[in-house]
Amino acid sequence: MPENINELYNRIDFLISGGAVKVLADFLAGEGVKAVIAEAGTPGVLNVIDAAGVVPSSLTLNDETAGLFTQTPAKEAYSLEYAEGSKTWPGIIRIRGFHWEIFILLTEKPSNPEALMKSLEPYAGLVRLWESSRRISDAEKKLSRLSYMILATKNTLASIFEPMPLQYFASFLADVIQESLFPKSAAILKDEGSYLTVFNGKADSIPERKGIYAAQILPPAPVVVKNDSPVEVVLPVAEGECRLFCLMQWDNLPDEQTMNFLELLGSLAVRAIAINNLRVQSMRAEANISAGEFTVLSLSNVLKVLRGAGDKERFFSLLVDIFLEQSRMPNCVLASWNAPRKGYTLSEHRSGHIRADVDPTLLPSPEGKVQSAKISGSVYDLAEKTPDDIFKSWGLAGCPWKNLLKEGGARYIFPVCDDNSLAGIIVLGAGSEGRIALDRSQLASLQLIAQFAAYEFRRFE
Repeated sequence: MPENINELYNRIDFLISGGAVKVLADFLAGEGVKAVIAEAGTPGVLNVIDAAGVVPSSLTLNDETAGLFTQTPAKEAYSLEYAEGSKTWPGIIRIRGFHWEIFILLTEKPSNPEALMKSLEPYAGLVRLWESSRRISDAEKKLSRLSYMILATKNTLASIFEPMPLQYFASFLADVIQESLFPKSAAILKDEGSYLTVFNGKADSIPERKGIYAAQILPPAPVVVKNDSPVEVVLPVAEGECRLFCLMQWDNLPDEQTMNFLELLGSLAVRAIAINNLRVQSMRAEANISAGEFTVLSLSNVLKVLRGAGDKERFFSLLVDIFLEQSRMPNCVLASWNAPRKGYTLSEHRSGHIRADVDPTLLPSPEGKVQSAKISGSVYDLAEKTPDDIFKSWGLAGCPWKNLLKEGGARYIFPVCDDNSLAGIIVLGAGSEGRIALDRSQLASLQLIAQFAAYEFRRFE
């Protein structure tokens, strides 16, 4: 009895593993029927799965069954139909079930088609068992794949919304695609405006910026850009000015589950970039507010210190110290109005933060202090104009301290100007780092200090 059970198991396993088609082919060969057994492949093509009495020249055949059989849904577990075919296949028998069909392509027209189909009924039943087993196996694979995709999605959700720079985010996307979908290759391309660059991974070639790569509206849905092997699929990830393209390759066209996962990943990626941008903007706004609060507090202390200076020399020294500290520059000179000499002379000079000798050379102004109306700005950038140009625009002669300013890498001139006249001149220099530029907040702070100092100058006249 056990031997019989074992034999029964082996036969059943053989049949549902594809042996049913082999049994069908053996029966046809035994009956002297020459035929090819095939099933539908890609549109317009039949795939050969077995043969009886003939040797097919190819494993694929042109589908010549169109219009020969009814297309109404099957009503039985399996059924057989016969139709006269072409010269190549004079007779064709279709065996079909609810979700499947195979064709027996006869090389000769049978003398009694009805009797042949009657004798094929039990073999058609065996084919049904095989098809049912195959569909169950396919369903199990899809469920297993779906389970894996759900797990991959869960793991992706856990990390995709974490704050990270764009370069790391692109690397994260590439890792998710590689580890979840197993493409032949994957690369993240970045749109630079007029061309594409490889932002992460490797690409056989960089596509031209046209078609989908140049589209204005980019929904986060995968698009097949190349159908033949290797198949190429691109997933756009676009949010604001950031435009990324995930370019993937497979040997075969990805299944529906893969495309659905890519669409979900694309939507998540777009939202993650948007959230990260909002987070960066929020942090930047908080930093600006904090910097503004610090600047206000700092200026308040600075003005208190200047107002507390008891004599002119102390005031000038503190003012230069403050300008050096606020600007983070090493060199500074301060010129002030010298009434007895009828012009502006240097009162303070710092080189490398160290007090240096004061050049006694006079910047003459025979008509008295320069009037505020002649001063067209609260700060002058020496990267754009020379000291000569600036002083001449104020109605003064050329700069008498050219060499001193040049050695100090002079970069900015701040006129110390009240409502009426020019009380003094402050020049900041960066030394050998003359290209250093102050940001907007630094310039605004120094301009305010210079304006306050102008009113304090009156105490010492």
